[in-house]
Amino acid sequence: MKPIATAFLGALALTAAAARAEAAGLELKACPAEALHAYPLAPGTRFQSLVVPNLGIANRGGEPVRLTALTFELMDKGEVVDTRRLAGEALAAAVRGGASAQLGALQMFAFQFCDGRLLGEKPTLATGADLAAGAQGLVTNQTFAWKGSRDAVRITIAAERAGRPEQAQVTLAVRADTVKTPMVFPLAGRWFVAVAGTPHGGHRWALPEAFAYDIARVGGDDKTYRGQGLKFADYFAYGAPVLAAGDGVVREVVDDQPEDPTILRRPDESFDAYGERMGKLQMTLLKKGERAIGGNSVLIDHGNGEYSLYAHLKPGSVTVKAGERVKAGQPIGKLGASGNATEPHLHFQVCDRPSPLHCAGVPLAFSNVELPYADGPRAIQGGDIVVTK
Repeated sequence: MKPIATAFLGALALTAAAARAEAAGLELKACPAEALHAYPLAPGTRFQSLVVPNLGIANRGGEPVRLTALTFELMDKGEVVDTRRLAGEALAAAVRGGASAQLGALQMFAFQFCDGRLLGEKPTLATGADLAAGAQGLVTNQTFAWKGSRDAVRITIAAERAGRPEQAQVTLAVRADTVKTPMVFPLAGRWFVAVAGTPHGGHRWALPEAFAYDIARVGGDDKTYRGQGLKFADYFAYGAPVLAAGDGVVREVVDDQPEDPTILRRPDESFDAYGERMGKLQMTLLKKGERAIGGNSVLIDHGNGEYSLYAHLKPGSVTVKAGERVKAGQPIGKLGASGNATEPHLHFQVCDRPSPLHCAGVPLAFSNVELPYADGPRAIQGGDIVVTK
């Protein structure tokens, strides 16, 4: 099987209002601000995973400050259950890792950093635990897993300024719920979910698509295509009807983006060479904006702060228009390979805002799916076979 693009926008994205806490010139922001979604790792909700995507630490004082500890406290009903503390080289390395996203990347992926609300338009990023006056530190993608219940994460940054201790703090709710909109799977039949909301997949690290699916179809030999897979028509998924997952009103339609057969991996092309070639193509698409990234797509407003996106559709296949009311299970287009795709597949996500990028993802749930190789009903994980009822 050829590799499917693990993220319709590469591997980045983030929006939502920023939370803020200040103390004596030290500032800590998180994005999203109010809540983060956990995702089940096993049947039921006993085992959960959580990603804290981005933290911005700012020195608003007039003197340098040295960061001494970054503490995460997972809480349940007001009690601290788990604690993680980054200090010394571990903290410096975390800040240094954030700084590796240079200014150009910050500008190109502004949606990942709250469109300037997390760090500002042109931040001066520190490369370690020492922050000069006006400088900021960025800490990304802190990952947690647990058994049981956690309903909040309290984050504290501690520092010293001229020998005096300072700290700032934010608390985010942790939610284990899924979409409120009743939904059916956006494709009928038997499908392979290559990427889902689990941390081992590329989607989880990008806020809009944190819980999105990349969906393909495999044949009897576990390949997604016939022959050598040199044409889109060789792929078992290509042209399949894409269905509205829930009742709603079409908010946006894109149906003028081309498909480029050079995205397909050549039989004599090494995995590394293909990855390098596709990386360059993805950067080119990113510079062109949302339409180029998602390709042909449909965005549906479900009326309760939830918006479903169906991306990479076949050119000219969209059968609905903006403003049209649709029902769950209604055909809206055909599966294709437009935009940032490495082969024909459907990228499906639900977000909290009417944008493919400038939004935060919401965990999914469907009323009509079975997982034939699972040990019982559970959330869909990357690598699952899904069969619709």
